[in-house]
Amino acid sequence: MFSIIVPVYNEENTIKVVLETLLRLAVEKEIIVINDGSTDNTQKSIADLRINSHKIKCINLKENIGKGNAIQEGIKAATGDIIAIQDADLEYNPQELVGLIDILKNSNATVVYGIRFSADFKTPIWHRLGNKFLSFCTSVLYLKWISDMETCYKVMYKKNWKSLELKSKRFEIEAEITAKVIRNKFRIIQQPISYTFRSFREGKKISYKDGIKAFTTLFKYRFLY
Repeated sequence: MFSIIVPVYNEENTIKVVLETLLRLAVEKEIIVINDGSTDNTQKSIADLRINSHKIKCINLKENIGKGNAIQEGIKAATGDIIAIQDADLEYNPQELVGLIDILKNSNATVVYGIRFSADFKTPIWHRLGNKFLSFCTSVLYLKWISDMETCYKVMYKKNWKSLELKSKRFEIEAEITAKVIRNKFRIIQQPISYTFRSFREGKKISYKDGIKAFTTLFKYRFLY
């Protein structure tokens, strides 16, 4: 079975569409929503969908701690053999998870990365360059070419997720995952995916400060651990 962890914080405008799309995926699955202290109508939207679907589990956290913490809570609750993360903001197309799962199951890979920016996507230059800079830093620090370190789509078997022993609480979790994936010598397949950027006005939460934290996290796990 496939476990899909959905960290969510104040995404009342998109969470329903994301969950409905995940429910339609033609794979045996469970959907684990970690409601990270939302203060809008996110919790109600989740509850309304759960009335008609036993495939959705929900863990409601009392306060917003961060994406990293939500992912760790989701891994603890997951019962599937394969785990993936799905953001709740519709920047990623949930339908593409099926292809990433198939690659993992039919190859010798330990982890499959869904790689953005492989086509002419309409994303701001600052966003594209920031991501490429962090991916370049990762590649130089860890001597392993990574095209999109910050991607949400990292699909792994549960045993491999648990072996990472993740600690990061917020968005720097992506840097920690990649650092530990490389240090553990996991076999990585990088597969292009589609991507739709949303602006801060539309609800985007990650900022340049998170980019700085991501870099320091890469440095920390390269030289201090």
